[in-house]
Amino acid sequence: MLNQIKSLIERALPRVSSALVILTLAAFTNPHYVGIYNVVTLLYTAIQVTIDSGARFAVMRVLTEPGGMKIMNRYRAIMPLLAFVLLVGLMLIMRWRGTLENWHEFFQVLPVAFAPGFGALGLLYVGTLQATSQWGLLARLQLRASLAGLLVGGTVLVLTHSLLGPSLQLAVTEGVFALLCWWRARRNTHPIPHAEPGEQSILSDMGAMSGYALMAWFQGQAERLFMTFFAGTAVLGTYTAGSAVGRAPGDALAASTANMVRVGIADKQTAREIRETSERYLFGALLIAVVGVVVAQVASIVLVPLLGEKWTLAMSMVPFIAMVSFPGVLSWAASVLLVRTGSAWKTFVGPVIGIAFGAVIAWVASFDLHLAATVLVLREFTVVLVAYLFIGRAAPWRSFWLASGLSAVGLAACWLVVL
Repeated sequence: MLNQIKSLIERALPRVSSALVILTLAAFTNPHYVGIYNVVTLLYTAIQVTIDSGARFAVMRVLTEPGGMKIMNRYRAIMPLLAFVLLVGLMLIMRWRGTLENWHEFFQVLPVAFAPGFGALGLLYVGTLQATSQWGLLARLQLRASLAGLLVGGTVLVLTHSLLGPSLQLAVTEGVFALLCWWRARRNTHPIPHAEPGEQSILSDMGAMSGYALMAWFQGQAERLFMTFFAGTAVLGTYTAGSAVGRAPGDALAASTANMVRVGIADKQTAREIRETSERYLFGALLIAVVGVVVAQVASIVLVPLLGEKWTLAMSMVPFIAMVSFPGVLSWAASVLLVRTGSAWKTFVGPVIGIAFGAVIAWVASFDLHLAATVLVLREFTVVLVAYLFIGRAAPWRSFWLASGLSAVGLAACWLVVL
């Protein structure tokens, strides 16, 4: 449990710092500008998950199997430049279409284009520290990087009241974290375990998981993309502010739990061993998720008078969106279990279902944001259910029923308050 908490801290810090900057931007501007920044970060995360997630899933094999480093060296040489070019190109399209209204706004968001490259350069060193279970060190390094990002981005935001602040916060956090992990991984004295080559090649796993990650991104962001058309950037900005508070703890917990499960089941052979090991991590994560939901609720209450009346609706959504924490933990871990049980291609099915739900969520959001958040929770459970059916005997069903019960009780309480 202690390592799980340390891993959570490492994943939570950048999300919390980003949420703080977005909320500060909201206090200084309006939902329209928050919506614009959300579009830019949507493009960033689409590229980031595509180039990063496949390598992240395969990094344990890269470090422990023969020939893995050759692949990783090619990845580090190509991906940073490719990510920068793609993201700048998409920003130019935004400028051409008028989403970015002038060149001043374009250059304010340009620092975001450096962030995915920093992540790609630092991935090997992050993986080295994860493989040797140095979760506490990772948390400390992430804290330092997050503080550096907040110092730079927050200062610029307070001085300029512009999009340059959150853009710098994101880029500085990723860059400093990569640099710190490189520095510490070079001095690593912990032995890295070795493993026999897997049934599928490393490149095959990287390709499959990159494709899955992009589909999962569409699943997670589909409602925001559709929302731009159904409801406009103002509603998108309101939804983004609520999500920044409600989802930050749960998304961080989901990412950290997936990391723990990936390492924990790496040497497990039977379905029973995989199920019992993952169940142990997931039960602990769901209990931590309860704390995260409470923290999000308290934060939404505190933020209402600080942000002003124009953000009251966004903060009222937070308790609903926070319930995604429970299925979110299971969903991220389910992708790891599918890969471990030799069913990597089946990871694509869940995101397809999620994307279809996204259009419904966006349409519902155009007239009721609370109901849209409820449908969001139902979508995540549907995705998990399908994944568990594919996993088969290794699926941790007890965690599914616990998460379902926690979400049902939480959503019922939310609707009683609203009605």
